[in-house]
Amino acid sequence: MLRARLAPLALASVAAVGCAEDPSFWVRWRLQPLTDVDVREPRGLVSVDQCSQLGISRIRISTRDGADTLIDEREFPCFPAGFDDPEARAPGPEVGAGAYSVTVTALGRRGVQFCADEPADPDADTDGSEIDTSCKKVLASAAQDVVIRETGEGQRLPEFVIVGAPQCSDGIDNDRDGYTDLADPSCAGDRTGLEVGDSAGAQVVVRPRLMGGNPSAYCNGLGLSEIELAITGPTTKQLRFPCTTTAQTFTESLDPGDYTLSVTGLGPGGKVLAVPTLDLDITTFTLAPEGFQSVDLVADFTIASFLAPIEAGFEFSLAFLSGSEQLPLTTCEPEPGLVIDRVRVTVLDADLEVVPTAALRDGGDPPIVLDGVATVPCATLGGLPRIEPLVWDDAPMAHEELYLRVEGLAPDSDVACYGNGDEPALAAPNASLGLALPRLAFDGACAGMQP
Repeated sequence: MLRARLAPLALASVAAVGCAEDPSFWVRWRLQPLTDVDVREPRGLVSVDQCSQLGISRIRISTRDGADTLIDEREFPCFPAGFDDPEARAPGPEVGAGAYSVTVTALGRRGVQFCADEPADPDADTDGSEIDTSCKKVLASAAQDVVIRETGEGQRLPEFVIVGAPQCSDGIDNDRDGYTDLADPSCAGDRTGLEVGDSAGAQVVVRPRLMGGNPSAYCNGLGLSEIELAITGPTTKQLRFPCTTTAQTFTESLDPGDYTLSVTGLGPGGKVLAVPTLDLDITTFTLAPEGFQSVDLVADFTIASFLAPIEAGFEFSLAFLSGSEQLPLTTCEPEPGLVIDRVRVTVLDADLEVVPTAALRDGGDPPIVLDGVATVPCATLGGLPRIEPLVWDDAPMAHEELYLRVEGLAPDSDVACYGNGDEPALAAPNASLGLALPRLAFDGACAGMQP
């Protein structure tokens, strides 16, 4: 089906050699604007409009052998006939068994590769038409290595991702002001810039954090599914992305005027769960006509930012670490003759004081109150014992921070042979903590048997 659907492409590309080919590999590509690289996964190629928006007219496929010798080069329309089928592929050459490098390059309307030049001389009196447009660095290309096992095997390569050139290098009048690329005053001679034309614009980088950067916190554990950036002003926009701690970048065209930015954390169904406090000096700004604002915004979803308390526990796994060169062991006899028969588990608040209402559920037994004295048999702590739900909030009797202290005790002794007493583990709602308890004591009941 695929070969029949794209047969005209294959015949057109091999007409010069006067014979039909049995492709050794098949190629497909995706396109992604440069401004979306840090925002979302590239969408599939479904329309020729995606090519037009990035100024791409054709795609060149170059194949080199293991000696880096170019053995085949062919071109296709950016959106070939038949590519409306997401399973369709463009044919590569027929090559023998061996290792090859395949490069997919985007070509502009003038049939040249997208490129970036050095910035123009800022003191030069020019409208941009005299600027050298020769290529020095290819921006819109991608390469893959491929191993062909036999001639004409028809291997389907993973999709190539072509990242478009910056707006000041893409051959398009992006802002429709009659000026293109370096001839546009907003580019200021910089091929890596944005065309903003008569309208204003802003680039907003949102850097989400969870509980002040708590490494145990994660979005689902806090109930967050999406994050929304709201731009309020003469132009109003709401931009959503899946909850993540990876920075997200948005570049938007805006009308001149006064603007305010806000960020909210959303749960299932778009319900607002949290509103982090933001720096007002950063989130409010004024855009002049043809102006451009760059904003780097840290949005910390602290417990205090949630509109309602979170009731959640957390679980942990346990191992004993006898030395820096040793592997952590989950057995209750981590060294010959040294038996850990009891474990003291304590939940601490932000001041590292015991939380007397904390309780441990281990299997089907009733919860064990963790008052700082009670111990649990080591043998029962296999798997993932769980701390019963507590209230996370900034209100009195609730907790913005919780820590877990665990100590392994030898028989008939209250001395901790292993433990994290000096560095209790920072917990988070619904977190799963992996604890490797270091050796603390080496004599008395903690000495074990000498070989």
